[in-house]
Amino acid sequence: MDIKQEVSIVKKIIQLSLPVMMGEIMFSLMSFADRFFISRIGINEAAGSSLSSTVVWVLLTISALITGGSVALVARKTGENNREERSNSAEQSIFLAIFLGLIIGISGYYLSPSIMGFYNASPEVTRAGTDYFSILVLGYPMVMLAHASAAVFQASGDTKTPMKIFVSMSILNMILDPIMIFGYGPVPAMGVKGAAWATVISEVFASVTILVTIYSHKEYGLSLSKTFIPDFDMIKRILKIGAWSGLNSLSRPLSAIFLQKIITYHGTACVAGFSFGIQWISIIFIFMQGMRVSISSMVGQFLGQKNYQGAVDTTKAGLQFGFVFVTIIAFFGIIFSEQAISVFTSDPEVISAGRGYLVIIFFGMFFDVPMTVYTAGFNGAGDTAPPTIASFAANWIGKVGFAAAATYWLGLGINWVWFSISLSMLLEGLSLAYWFSRGAWKLKTV
Repeated sequence: MDIKQEVSIVKKIIQLSLPVMMGEIMFSLMSFADRFFISRIGINEAAGSSLSSTVVWVLLTISALITGGSVALVARKTGENNREERSNSAEQSIFLAIFLGLIIGISGYYLSPSIMGFYNASPEVTRAGTDYFSILVLGYPMVMLAHASAAVFQASGDTKTPMKIFVSMSILNMILDPIMIFGYGPVPAMGVKGAAWATVISEVFASVTILVTIYSHKEYGLSLSKTFIPDFDMIKRILKIGAWSGLNSLSRPLSAIFLQKIITYHGTACVAGFSFGIQWISIIFIFMQGMRVSISSMVGQFLGQKNYQGAVDTTKAGLQFGFVFVTIIAFFGIIFSEQAISVFTSDPEVISAGRGYLVIIFFGMFFDVPMTVYTAGFNGAGDTAPPTIASFAANWIGKVGFAAAATYWLGLGINWVWFSISLSMLLEGLSLAYWFSRGAWKLKTV
């Protein structure tokens, strides 16, 4: 691959990534606003919402069970110019999203006290987490629907439409947050419950908007009536690909729940510091998500065209672009780590814990680049098993296993827990680099 070709691929990655990043930035700003306003209520509410947010993260990743298969199928059929199968895979993905979303949303609402009680946090923190989560999970069907619809747009190469809708959703949430948390006019102050209701209302708005948009778009040719007629053959194909992708996405946050339980052992200040620190780390996660979507779409379409070298060149260009970005962000992130946590709190214990988290994780983020790029390549090819196996081993052995040993057996401090996160990134990044180099993903059929 010559320089001119590499620049062309990077431009394409940027073109597809930027709208995704903008949408993710607004999601992060929405989360940032939640944390900012909730932290003004008290540290128990901040810690409680942080615990519940980890569970919500787990639930959100279940959508990968659908979007993993949908992205591979829609991108491949777009490359093959097979509009009929592309439409059918999109319709069945939306059907699955509605079906699973309702089951999980209703179950989560009734199980919320038990879920929050799992952490063994203080009664005040548990109560705040339950109040927040029990409302937030009611919007889960809408979230699943939005993710499934957005995946269809993105796999087809249209990342701008979902971006516009998600930006609008985030702005609405940030407007509603202070009103519903602290009260304004006829709206009573609802505290942490108000933050959850602001999010749910915003999610309903986004889901309805993206659903209307995709079904009115003639290019996709989707039929509302066909959506609710199950095509079990297509559903099987979606789930066959998405099952590994869903397990991969689920493994990381599930391990994060156990990790958060370990963090809770170190005290409320560490829980709060972790909550505030991850808001800044999400800047890199935003970039990685944009890379993941764009590279998955490009690899899938190249394989649909039987252009195997184009798929390989896409991952090479993505690696180089990713390393440059992470180097710049990590440099400034480490220097200003203390000031970053001070935005949320003046508590010295929380600032110390949060600063340690930022410094250690920013170093580990260099291994998140190959982890993201190669996972995207595998997903675009529909070969979703390797990323899942690598993720499971890295997160449960490298992250949870090491953190538990350091905390419970060796009695080490919180920084060793932060180190376990970076260790998991290293293990996953290196194992995926080796697996991808073997090239079997090029021959995967979907």
